[in-house]
Amino acid sequence: MPSSLYPVGLRVLVVDDDPMMVGIISTLLGDVGFRSLETADNGAAALDRLAAHPIELLICDLNMPGMDGIRLMSHVAALPNRPAIILLSGEDSRVLEVSRQFAEAKGLTILGVLRKPVNFEPLSEALQRYHPVGQASPRDSHEIRLSSDRVLAGLGAGSLRLVYQPKVDMQDGSLVGAEALLRWQDAEHGYVPAPEVIRAAESANLIDALTLSVLERTVHDRAAFLRAGIDINIAFNVSMHNLHNLAIIDQMSEIVAAARDQPECFTLEVTETHLMEDRAHVLEALIRSRLHGFKVAIDDYGTGAATMQFLMQLPSTELKIDRSFVAAAPRSEQGRVLFQSAIELGIRLGQTVIAEGVETEVEARLARELGCHLGQGYFYGRPMELDELIAWTPTHPVE
Repeated sequence: MPSSLYPVGLRVLVVDDDPMMVGIISTLLGDVGFRSLETADNGAAALDRLAAHPIELLICDLNMPGMDGIRLMSHVAALPNRPAIILLSGEDSRVLEVSRQFAEAKGLTILGVLRKPVNFEPLSEALQRYHPVGQASPRDSHEIRLSSDRVLAGLGAGSLRLVYQPKVDMQDGSLVGAEALLRWQDAEHGYVPAPEVIRAAESANLIDALTLSVLERTVHDRAAFLRAGIDINIAFNVSMHNLHNLAIIDQMSEIVAAARDQPECFTLEVTETHLMEDRAHVLEALIRSRLHGFKVAIDDYGTGAATMQFLMQLPSTELKIDRSFVAAAPRSEQGRVLFQSAIELGIRLGQTVIAEGVETEVEARLARELGCHLGQGYFYGRPMELDELIAWTPTHPVE
């Protein structure tokens, strides 16, 4: 595979007490263009290297005398500049999967957990998952705090805009829907991350106004899609605060009716982690949404604690399986089993099952083979402006 597909300019540290394994990994990396390679034969020496200068990629054995790989990861998690990590071990697949979960719980970026002896193909796939982490600018940081006045002014001054990420049919690659994603350009602060806008709107009791504004823009943009000959369902996110105001469902219906469109062309996405809060209110709001004709998607499935019994009670139409399941499935048998179980649950509940955050061909193929209906993620298409999505056609072949 061409070296241009790999982040070959990274500073890499290979940590293993077996000189032969260090040599194999170093050779594989050198063959595809990596030049900034350092090695260490124990955890303490690795920490010295990490303290001396930034390391972007750490390839680390789990089984080492003295400080093992698990203990090393605990130390790495406390560093100000943390490298992406590829873990190596000769242990069974269950230990590998639990080690990955431990590292991710520590906030570390795990590109892969590979069994020894390491072969080129799994190492190659792990390397391609690397994404550089830019330095956060003041405008991107969580230090931005929008006031209620800024939110209100922004709603009136056009700070709100939407981008759309496509959803594709996993069998033929056709465009079947899109998710509307919030973007906010404040006159005072500049770009403000969507979670901060939502937090500020909830704190200021303006979340209903924000959500209705998003829907108004979504309805307006769907009309543009229709004029271009594109008839797709558009999904938008709703806050748990919205679901406590039952009148908002009527307001949503009025917005759609005023545009002479149909509610079934829009999907309300509700995050699974919110479903456990005040179940009666959630059920009432979602049932009324369905009675009005809207579709309902359970977003980020797998990250919350919703029981199977509760999921069976929900009047949802779509189950969106979280990116963490999609990413873990090709890496271990346990990951594959969890992903497959989530898909099968969705299918048995009569849901349209969507794989979220699909980034690689391997992930897309496995999701398709296991029965996912739709896919969403950078493998298919990034979030786009309205005009971009109208011009966009899927280019990834289905094998």
